[in-house]
Amino acid sequence: MIKRFISIKSILFFLIATLSLFSLQAQTDNDLPTIEDKIIGLQTGLFGFWGHYETKITSSISLRGEFGLDLGLRKGVFTNDEMVFALIPNLVVESRWYYSLERRIRKGKSIAHNSGFFLGIKSRYYPDWFVISSDDSVSIVESIDFIPKIGYRKVWNNHLSFESGFGIGKSLNIPSDNWDTTAELTFRIGYNF
Repeated sequence: MIKRFISIKSILFFLIATLSLFSLQAQTDNDLPTIEDKIIGLQTGLFGFWGHYETKITSSISLRGEFGLDLGLRKGVFTNDEMVFALIPNLVVESRWYYSLERRIRKGKSIAHNSGFFLGIKSRYYPDWFVISSDDSVSIVESIDFIPKIGYRKVWNNHLSFESGFGIGKSLNIPSDNWDTTAELTFRIGYNF
């Protein structure tokens, strides 16, 4: 129990230190381009469905919250050669620094709805709440991921969005208190309200 408390304490310290670092590096000059105050939307990709809310912290830094269902597919020896699918719930908190705003403005490109390149630190939690699956024996291991990433966001006609990103980070298996390496490759399309 003490190990688990220390791990959670370390995770919270890491998140607060990261947000503080981004805030210290952010420029707050009113003449600089700025990101949107809030963005609400839905997205889908090859591996799931997500709803998100992104809010402005400074002129170039946002905090994004997300709830989604990740899609998992499996076929092989352990499934009697049958295709098994699962939708797994997850919660995400991600800080994003949109570092290309000035360059995009100079080149005449749009920054509407936070279009541009960003660096982010993604914290994703997989709770053991439920699983929607074609196999009743599928279960979830409660875990938390921390993934530094680089990404790109583009919005057309104020509503249609595309996002891509890549990152490598660490994942904590909560029941066993074991750390492992994890990676993320994202391609999503969505709709902003």
